[in-house]
Amino acid sequence: MRNFRILIKFEWFNFRADKGLLILTMLTLFAGIYGIYYGTTEIERQRENIKTLDVLTAQNVEEMKQKFPGDADAGDIGYYHSTYAIHNPDSWASLSLGQRDINPYYIKLRLLNLQSQLYDTDNINPLKVLSGNFDLAFVLVYLFPLLIIGLCFNILSVEKEQGTLPLLLSQPISLPLIVGAKLTFRIMIVLGLALILCLVAMLWGQVTPDIRILLWLSVVLFYSLFWFSVAFLVAAWQKNSAFNAVTLLGVWLMLTVIIPALLNVYVAVKQPVPQALDLTIKQREVVHGGWDKPKQETMEKFFALYPQWTDTVEIQGRFAWRWYYAFHHLGDVAVADLAGEYQQRLHARHELVEELNFLSVPVNVQGIFNAMAGSDLPSHLSFLQSATQYHDSLRGFYYPFLFKQVSFTHADYDKEPRHSFSSTPDFTSTYTGLYKLVISVLLVFFIGLLVFRIKQ
Repeated sequence: MRNFRILIKFEWFNFRADKGLLILTMLTLFAGIYGIYYGTTEIERQRENIKTLDVLTAQNVEEMKQKFPGDADAGDIGYYHSTYAIHNPDSWASLSLGQRDINPYYIKLRLLNLQSQLYDTDNINPLKVLSGNFDLAFVLVYLFPLLIIGLCFNILSVEKEQGTLPLLLSQPISLPLIVGAKLTFRIMIVLGLALILCLVAMLWGQVTPDIRILLWLSVVLFYSLFWFSVAFLVAAWQKNSAFNAVTLLGVWLMLTVIIPALLNVYVAVKQPVPQALDLTIKQREVVHGGWDKPKQETMEKFFALYPQWTDTVEIQGRFAWRWYYAFHHLGDVAVADLAGEYQQRLHARHELVEELNFLSVPVNVQGIFNAMAGSDLPSHLSFLQSATQYHDSLRGFYYPFLFKQVSFTHADYDKEPRHSFSSTPDFTSTYTGLYKLVISVLLVFFIGLLVFRIKQ
């Protein structure tokens, strides 16, 4: 144990003297701080925008009151008045943004057909989607392995190349003790840096203190140990430093870029997902075709779905709001199967990725972080389902006005339903991913140990 402490001490002296490693460590620290800043700033921006939506809704109500100063037709209100379905972020989302700055976190809704409103979003810069979010999860998943590679690529080869290994072995020190001390010191450096960044991110982002603190730190620990195990496996072959560096960078490139790209191609072929644009186009064709169909035919189809309104007054004249909203809803009904299939295929694609992510530990860990933060694809799909239910509640609110031909008063604005949806963590995916991560660490470490013993 005394020799081990001495080796650790001299590793600290060597680390302080190596300006290259100090610069690499500091750059990783600054990158982590920026990732924390970006994540917290983005979530705070989204929260501010969500607060603004309440103001916009109130302003819209005031505009409607000015536009219709007295009792109004509910059809006019439903057409001109807008409200919002809101996806509130979990407090952990600042640590792992996931898809929150790709998919919309609020949807502007009116009483019109739903599907075109669900997918009527701004275009996203494809380069941003490709590169991902520069948050703390990105730093931990993609940059920390480079730090570990920089620290560990020559843990054994440098002693051979400098001719100091025979001198060390002439002392009462074994080769496993030397390698163990070197790895232990580097593990302390990396885990200390990771712990500092994680604690800063949790305090800065004001995360909810729950079991996820332990889970997050456990994932960071085992993910770091995975890359140290990879470095140990490469060092166990006892090649020169150049070979080790190229091999480790090749492994990093394979696990973080090449395999995820191949998985993306495979999943896209295995689980093709129709474009949401096709869904909205078909719906609009049905809605626009509603103008040319006999009103009686449209209302009979609508009453088959809502028999409670069958006994309402027959439509007279060329236009009636209840007929208008009826064929808009029939447009949603006509593409209901397509909408369900679209979301089911997205779920199936996500599940396929969950099944195959053992091929790339970084993909697995990124998925764990997103699942813990409630910023993954299932969270967005749950938000879309919640928005659909909210639109149903809006129709349920306005239909009595329309079909009973009751005037809409200023007091009725306060009775209109409001929407709010909050992300929740997916602990099932988290535990499953953590189990796969631990297996990966043990597998690589024991292979490295076996190779080290053979080569020793």
